[in-house]
Amino acid sequence: MTFIDDLTLVLDLLILVTVAVFYTAFCVWVEARRKDTERAVSHLQAGAGMLGLLGVGIGIIAVWGELTWPIPPSFGGYDLFFFDALFLLAVILVGFGMLVWRGLPTHFVGIISAVAGSGIIYYGARGYLVGLTTEPLETLLMYLAFGGVAILAYPATLYVDWFVVGPTNARVSPLPSGATPDYPWLWRVLIGLFLVVIVLAGIAAVIYGFTAAWAHLAAPP
Repeated sequence: MTFIDDLTLVLDLLILVTVAVFYTAFCVWVEARRKDTERAVSHLQAGAGMLGLLGVGIGIIAVWGELTWPIPPSFGGYDLFFFDALFLLAVILVGFGMLVWRGLPTHFVGIISAVAGSGIIYYGARGYLVGLTTEPLETLLMYLAFGGVAILAYPATLYVDWFVVGPTNARVSPLPSGATPDYPWLWRVLIGLFLVVIVLAGIAAVIYGFTAAWAHLAAPP
């Protein structure tokens, strides 16, 4: 079977995901702090739509890779290493987009994201220990960063359900809560950390692209 190299497209999509997640989270956070719930929800829906669209694209690549195993066996477990992670990411992105647009609680996809993120970190660590790629450190950093984003997405979705959508749609709140956080400093730390790790994930994807993707472009299959 011919090796079809779509690494550059995958990395482009990953970078777009980090940009979309950061921009959506930042806009929603700012409007929520301003207590402009209507505008915050509007930004949330727009961002969720874009993330869902990106998730569909990533999902198509992931399902194709899981079914066809395009990377030759001589490369070892690359098919599992890459396409498992992409499929999990696609499920999270599409799930988030669907829940937001249906007006349903997003913390359900948040908890799935946290579990998947832990798995991604494990994949990255194992890949580094066995030297699965020719750029093991860059690969490890990218998997750690994206895994961290996925884990921190859980408190981010709780914030959305409680304090962004919850004030006008109480049925999405995990538990009854007021319209504003009781411990605002805690949410500032969690959301701030979420935004920082998103930026780190984007940087890691760019670095990986410069070291791995361009090497693939220089020697196409």
